Amino acid sequence: MKLLREPLLHFLFIGAAIYLLYGAFAEPVPEETDKTIVVSAGEIEWMQTAWQKRWNRPPTDAEFDGLIQQYIKETVLYREALTMGLNKHDMVIRRRLAQKLEFLAKDLVALTPPTDEELLTYFDVHQDRYHEPARYTFTQVFIDPDKRGDATLDDAKAIKATLMAQGDAIDDAGTLGDDFMLQNYYPEKDRIEIQKQFGSGFTESLVKLSPGQWHGPVLSGYGVHLVYVSSVSEPPAPDFAAVRERVTQDWTTDKGEELNEQFYANLRDQYTIVIEQPEQKEKVAALREQAQ
Repeated sequence: MKLLREPLLHFLFIGAAIYLLYGAFAEPVPEETDKTIVVSAGEIEWMQTAWQKRWNRPPTDAEFDGLIQQYIKETVLYREALTMGLNKHDMVIRRRLAQKLEFLAKDLVALTPPTDEELLTYFDVHQDRYHEPARYTFTQVFIDPDKRGDATLDDAKAIKATLMAQGDAIDDAGTLGDDFMLQNYYPEKDRIEIQKQFGSGFTESLVKLSPGQWHGPVLSGYGVHLVYVSSVSEPPAPDFAAVRERVTQDWTTDKGEELNEQFYANLRDQYTIVIEQPEQKEKVAALREQAQ
């Protein structure tokens, strides 16, 4: 049974499945003289199912006839576009078809769901993804450089001395500073929340501050701050059972990417790649060599 879990076997299985699906469902390229359009039973069933999912009811006779006529119209235009070569050198079509094949390879990963052992191993390797962020409770006092000018840093030093003399009495600390559009007290905020309010520079400085004392000046895009970190809440290590669903989704996504790359590499090895240099580029390269 362990053999069934091997990535190489998954890759071979997915490659075979893609080709089987292609053979079963792909529309054959019409011959130039082929003017027959067959609306198969499979296509009709797909139309009815798609309509039911979208509208939560089956189509009426008129709606059903409209679906068939639309399918015929699209098929006629599609074939004529192929005959005229409109699909050639079209980057949108190329990318869309390539994406469809990639999506098909990724979707087939669901046919081999992960075992508990695989999920636990993945969780151990990527455990940092599932850690809850540390949360900081802090108070800031704003000193406005636009208001204080050259005295900003001296004033900040004097205010800081006053705050330190008051000890733990920080509830009204903001009254010693200047008016500020944001609040003075921030309970249980993570780095992202703090960064949204004060910017990355302020946040990087704050997370390095030791709790229980006044620090500063700490700079932000607004100006100068004095900061008191009351507490830093470090969450416990993530519990696998609590994040199992996320782990499964991440495993499926990563495994799909991995197998898709393997599938592409296998296909690419079957091709001989020739990259021709444009004539103009060759001339430029020759001129550069002469200049050296």
